[in-house]
Amino acid sequence: MRISPSTAPQLAEGSVAFVEHKFGFRLPYTPESLILVDAIVDKIKATGATEEQASGLLSGLGCYVGEVFVRNAKASWRRTAEMRMSKRCRFPAVLALPGPTGCDPIGRVFQRFRCGPTDSVAMLYEAAVPRGAPDSRRP
Repeated sequence: MRISPSTAPQLAEGSVAFVEHKFGFRLPYTPESLILVDAIVDKIKATGATEEQASGLLSGLGCYVGEVFVRNAKASWRRTAEMRMSKRCRFPAVLALPGPTGCDPIGRVFQRFRCGPTDSVAMLYEAAVPRGAPDSRRP
């Protein structure tokens, strides 16, 4: 399945199912769970897998990270070109955050894989969503 704003939620759910099957726990779509995503990416890297070999799971985890933003920070999936982020993002779907801000959660997961702890997806959320920001689940 190709990544797009409409397929990203399905890809995220596929990653949740894979993680539950492989590691025995379910990712709950919470900001706190992003620490687990960092750990999973590190574990994938530790197996010696190449980025190409891991790209399907990394893409799915990036979609999961994006869905955490969608469900908790009023973000929405958009086409990268629509957000004018094509020059700096290699994936066709990114997030629009409240205000004029865009975010590349899929790219950040790949960056974590390449560079390690300095590119934490949990820190991406903390930097993009100020403490006390309204939760999208509240009326």
